[in-house]
Amino acid sequence: MRLGGMPAALLLIVGTTVTPVTAAWASTGRAAAACATPADFDGDGVDDVAVGDPFGDDDKGAVQVVSGGKVVPVPVPGLATGDGFGWSVRLANVDGDPCADLVVGAPYADVGGEQDAGAVYVVYGGGTRAPVRLTAAQPQRFAHFGWSLAARGDLLAIGAPYEDDKQFTDAGAVYVRKGEGELRRISQESVDVRGNSEVGDQFGWSMAWGPKNALLVGVPYENDDGAGRQVEAGKINSGSAVFLDDVFAAKLTSLKLDSPTARSGDRYGYAVAYSEGSGYAISSPGAGSVQLLDPAKKVIRTVKQGGKDGFGFALAASADGRLAVGAPYGGGVRVVSWRDAAEDRSLTDAEGLFGWSVTFSGNKLFVGQPDARPAGQVAVAGRNAENLETVKPPKGAQFGVSVAG
Repeated sequence: MRLGGMPAALLLIVGTTVTPVTAAWASTGRAAAACATPADFDGDGVDDVAVGDPFGDDDKGAVQVVSGGKVVPVPVPGLATGDGFGWSVRLANVDGDPCADLVVGAPYADVGGEQDAGAVYVVYGGGTRAPVRLTAAQPQRFAHFGWSLAARGDLLAIGAPYEDDKQFTDAGAVYVRKGEGELRRISQESVDVRGNSEVGDQFGWSMAWGPKNALLVGVPYENDDGAGRQVEAGKINSGSAVFLDDVFAAKLTSLKLDSPTARSGDRYGYAVAYSEGSGYAISSPGAGSVQLLDPAKKVIRTVKQGGKDGFGFALAASADGRLAVGAPYGGGVRVVSWRDAAEDRSLTDAEGLFGWSVTFSGNKLFVGQPDARPAGQVAVAGRNAENLETVKPPKGAQFGVSVAG
């Protein structure tokens, strides 16, 4: 599990399996009313950034919050060695109170005797409630529920890209939830979802909420194999992206885009992002390119970076129409614009996996570098700053695998 290379005809509606977790965090006495911004988790009045370290805390996994210059651990009891807690993380407002909540993926957690079925934890901001653990209603061995997350307001999407769909191994599925409602499962076998579940597609590898209840789902390991259901045919791992117009509608409608180059290994859809008013972004790290689409899903720009940098390994969109593109295999991070190519800038670092994860918080960009010695770090770049600041944890293993602001 250590970091390395890039690695049903009817819609099924399933109930959420929710397990309360007794946590020290819930007894800190912080008042939710003290939270002053939508990204304030701990009630200190400033925006917070969550950082995942899925190999920290003796390999159970850990999440820490960067808050006002401090790095504060978020304790969640009951984790087991190898859970991968912190593999994915998002800030959301699950319960509608003034504080942001943390949603944390633990995709290697065993559930109901099923190895690596995966779980997701909701850690409520302000310290007023104990965390809860979400799992699929029918946990599946090696499904890795919680591998990816998308959140906006009270909307949550959970990816399980290794989940089998009927007889199709690793076809993948996503689970969506509004507020504290039940999870709804969607796959490429769901009625009117474009595409077919095939072995190894990994639907749900990446996700981004669009306008209203729209969800963009990356399927980077799908083969471009023409019409019908085929296996190991056509352009292997060319990838695709599926737009779901309203994931809570009784009748789903969708649009599917295939890799623009239709070449094997493009992995189109490896990372996706959305910026309100600007549009969508879809990466192809195998091809070293990122497509920028307008809100009507029309391609307006393709940004390219040659070599084997993994350009597009990670994406993050800002509210003002900027996109951070991580290329952690030597390519650094590029910040590009939907509106003006003249605003593009590059950030580089001489060491390691700089750009493995990226997120915006206000006018600052946070860049994960989980292999930085001794325990990983996050670089912080102001909008016009020439130099990077670094944030390191008091202890950890690979701090910076995931970041969320």
